[in-house]
Amino acid sequence: MKLYGALDVAFAALYAWFGFVFTPGRSTAFNVALAVVCVLLAGGGVGLLLDLPWGRLLARAACWLLLAFAFVVVALLVVSSAILRGAYGPLGQGISVMTLLVAALVVEGFGLLPLFQLRYFARQPRA
Repeated sequence: MKLYGALDVAFAALYAWFGFVFTPGRSTAFNVALAVVCVLLAGGGVGLLLDLPWGRLLARAACWLLLAFAFVVVALLVVSSAILRGAYGPLGQGISVMTLLVAALVVEGFGLLPLFQLRYFARQPRA
């Protein structure tokens, strides 16, 4: 449980740095969603690290929200890829491939941790 708490705190910091400092977005909705995900993930991680009663519940909520966030981002990237491919000819085809590669990275970077963590929670007895 402590491992996932540490991973949650580390990934919340990584997501915040990546989303707000390294590649800041222009969309207010995206920034708000990312901030909520980071706060929930960090809060759940701290709760798991300190073995607080609400830590597991908050971590599960953060995982489901992170999965939903990843799903929406991947869906929007796939739609963008289709538009680019259809509207811009050969150049759009190349850009659409790059967009699909970014979607694959989003699945890896945002989807795997919550999937493994939810699987771990499902196998553990409730405290």
